[in-house]
Amino acid sequence: MTTVELPSSFYDHAPVTENRTAAVEYLRGPGEVYLAGGMWYITSHEGVRYAQTHPDVFSSARAFDAISWGITMIPLAVDPPAHSHYRRVLDPLFGPKRIDSIESSLRAQVRAHIDAFADKGACDVVADLAVKFPTQAILTLLGLPLEDLPQFLGWVNGLIQVESVNVLDNAPSNHQITCATQLFAYLQEQVELKRQAPGDDILSAILTISGDDAWTDAEILGMCFLLMLAGLDTVTGAIGFCMLELAKDTALRQRLLADPALISPFVDEVLRLDGPVPMLPRVTTADVEIAGTVIPAGSRVALVLSTANREGPHSASPHAIDLGARATHLGFGSGIHRCLGSHLARRELRLTIEEFHARIPHYSLAGAPTVKWPSGTIHLTSLPLEFATA
Repeated sequence: MTTVELPSSFYDHAPVTENRTAAVEYLRGPGEVYLAGGMWYITSHEGVRYAQTHPDVFSSARAFDAISWGITMIPLAVDPPAHSHYRRVLDPLFGPKRIDSIESSLRAQVRAHIDAFADKGACDVVADLAVKFPTQAILTLLGLPLEDLPQFLGWVNGLIQVESVNVLDNAPSNHQITCATQLFAYLQEQVELKRQAPGDDILSAILTISGDDAWTDAEILGMCFLLMLAGLDTVTGAIGFCMLELAKDTALRQRLLADPALISPFVDEVLRLDGPVPMLPRVTTADVEIAGTVIPAGSRVALVLSTANREGPHSASPHAIDLGARATHLGFGSGIHRCLGSHLARRELRLTIEEFHARIPHYSLAGAPTVKWPSGTIHLTSLPLEFATA
């Protein structure tokens, strides 16, 4: 079969920031598999899931070489068999029990952010909440000082304001390199402190591993760096899109207020329809056939989650929120590279909505939200809300 390559500008013209449903139709228009600007796009649910569950052919490690900053992002940028070594250690540390153990701290943090603006009658969800809380959550999980939040926000903003974890080619800017260098130095200092005085946190737990299984400092830094790049702007984006949907749809918000158990399925539906990560990169290690098209070995591939999530066995309304649907979206990945922080992310989103509604049950848009799509992740840069005060 002869493959016609679309221009590199094809993807740039997708109306992602204007209308996500229109963007989905646009991106899957050329077919289940197509080539554009040197990148192969897989758009179907079946194709994306196949790629996610066959890491031997669709390499994650090779896909992130361009943005590694000289350090391996563990475990995302590691393929089998080494990958299983890291997941055996990390899965319990990021599992539900660990997240349960820090829930009270996370709830207090998000409540404090909301309390800071609840009496003002207005807020910007992004600046006042969505940017700050995910970073605090990571600091809590790693056992790092919460008072370091301001400098952490500066480093994180410097790292992800232009590029994200899905970019394959663009080299980091000087500012990004500076932020990465300062972040590495800070993390190295914290590792040394925890060696001297370990606590009940993930870094301390990893540092207790001894013998042949002991982690090097570079491996620990690689894990921390991944959390910064992959776990912050994504959750920031998801908080924004959740709150935007609830601000626009009063009836939906009333359902969640009446039955908070619906918050969790609501979160998964927002992740399915408006997930902050529209696609994931891979590099093929061998020729592989998807939907009748052969993708050559060594090809750059984009797994288009935004289209796949609307084709899978989700609900009778693939383009609308269905609170009765089973959470089967691919936003957290599938197979061995399933998102390490999925339990933390879901908990952050649920706690944000619970605490916001506990203090501010009725709110509406106070202006047009602004959507940013610099390269990899999609997020709001502003979400102004207004509400009555007590």
